[in-house]
Amino acid sequence: MICGQTATLVYSCRMNEERSEKFVDRDDESGPRQLSLLEAFDLVLASIPLDDPKRPELFLIRAEIAAQEETIGEAQQAIEKLEEVIKKVTSPANRIGTYLGNPARETAHIVVGNADYYCNVDPRINLAKLKKGTRVLVNEAYVIVGDLGFETAGPVTKIVELLGPDRLRVGAEHGLQSLILQRSAELMKSKLKSGDEVRVDPNYRVALEVLAHPQAREHYLDDVPELPWKKVGGQAQALQAIRDAIELPLLHEELFQKFKHATPKGFLLYGPPGCGKTLIGKATAYNLTKQLREKTGDEMKEYFMHVKGPEILNMWVGESERMVREIFATAREKRREGFLPFLFIDEAESILGTRRASRYSNILSTLVPMFCSEMDGIDSLHDVVIILASNRADLIDPAILRPGRIDRKIKVHRPDREGAREIYRIYLTNDLPYDGALAKEAGNIGAAIDRLVERIVEAQFARREENKFLEITLRSGRKEILYRSDLLSGAIIASIVERAKGLAIKRTIEGRAEGVPPELSSGISESDLQLSFIAEFSENDIFPPTDMMEDWFKLIDYDPENVVKISPMRRDGPAKLPNRGVVV
Repeated sequence: MICGQTATLVYSCRMNEERSEKFVDRDDESGPRQLSLLEAFDLVLASIPLDDPKRPELFLIRAEIAAQEETIGEAQQAIEKLEEVIKKVTSPANRIGTYLGNPARETAHIVVGNADYYCNVDPRINLAKLKKGTRVLVNEAYVIVGDLGFETAGPVTKIVELLGPDRLRVGAEHGLQSLILQRSAELMKSKLKSGDEVRVDPNYRVALEVLAHPQAREHYLDDVPELPWKKVGGQAQALQAIRDAIELPLLHEELFQKFKHATPKGFLLYGPPGCGKTLIGKATAYNLTKQLREKTGDEMKEYFMHVKGPEILNMWVGESERMVREIFATAREKRREGFLPFLFIDEAESILGTRRASRYSNILSTLVPMFCSEMDGIDSLHDVVIILASNRADLIDPAILRPGRIDRKIKVHRPDREGAREIYRIYLTNDLPYDGALAKEAGNIGAAIDRLVERIVEAQFARREENKFLEITLRSGRKEILYRSDLLSGAIIASIVERAKGLAIKRTIEGRAEGVPPELSSGISESDLQLSFIAEFSENDIFPPTDMMEDWFKLIDYDPENVVKISPMRRDGPAKLPNRGVVV
């Protein structure tokens, strides 16, 4: 009887749950609320008297109902999560497009997969805040439902031409077609110019970001110190030739116009290494810019591009030519920015040589014509000043050296006696510490240094046995002796002075340790300079370590066709040192 009554009670509770209007909590201020089965059972249980013998069985039934409700609740949560997952994996993917503008109110112009669309915008998206070039999320109905901001990656291309305030023409490398791009909202106020690299959206419609110039474009830049002509010693003839070429057209422009005399656009400085070709190039940049600044009143500054020839050579097809175009484009760009660019190409024979001048004949066959075409677009000294430097001018292609391209060929000689005095005097300044004998003449230290330099030069230029350095055997059979002074250069003199300073410093340190008075142990002495001169030539770091004739011909001023043998000298006479003799 009790079980039957209990089943009847549970059935009644379920029926009452289905008829929710009969199980309503009237005390809820928020309104009627449907009771759960457990709550309805509790109401029925509460109506049964406490002394009713059925109450223990009803409490057991209530526990079972509570456990079942908890199980049902967990099952419902699992079903809801599963339905949510199924909805996600079966719903179509959203597309990503590029926002181009809003042609009408609440209408956007986008591009998705290279196709243009006029689409609606989700009311939750503020159309006024969308910027041209940003990525937008588009649903299956092509409605913008999200703003993803600007793309952080994408292809990079180079600007060829500016077309108005909001359009660019970019050129693709390797013969691909050019494209017209719009500027993104972030680039509308940016100052762009031809040659700049920009990052583009994946649809190739909008330029998103201007990139900083790669280091390759700026690593050629070299500083130009304050370098008046008087600081370049031992090259009076070369300096006079280059001054006539660059200063006269500026100081007497009316005469050049009257005679219709063209000003040069390029120079060739040729001669042995270490004799000041780079120094002359920098002095030219400094002094020419100074002359133009004084004449025009503009705040002009030089832009000295020091290009080493081998840096341009590249094994990849077209890469060397691209670097030449980039170098000249950078020079023209700097001219438009108000600089006076100087293009100084060192070791010019390595990139502008004839076919027999290099093993890279295939590269030179296209690199030389490219260089010629770029030079033909240069307008004299007022556009870009081109200076070539070479140790072997005979290996440079004649097409480069013809008038109209390289108009002046200036020989840079090794310093003679007077030139060596000038160079020594530039490095041995009055403010350096000298030994005690010179210090006593402090009242006229300049004259004392002049006398020191005179003694050093006389000893180094003396035609003595210990100064013999090379024996040259000519094709006629005649032998000629070259002395150390015949291979002297400005770089060697600078190194001699630096070695002498090192000896003086070491002696000063030792004197301090031994308690010798500073005036007796410190300062550069004549013996320091003499020992440094001997060490500079005996170590032979500056001379070719190989037996290749080409290396030696960069140092000696001889016709390669007439020389058959080169032998370094020992103190006891001519002899071929190990790995140093050169024979053809």
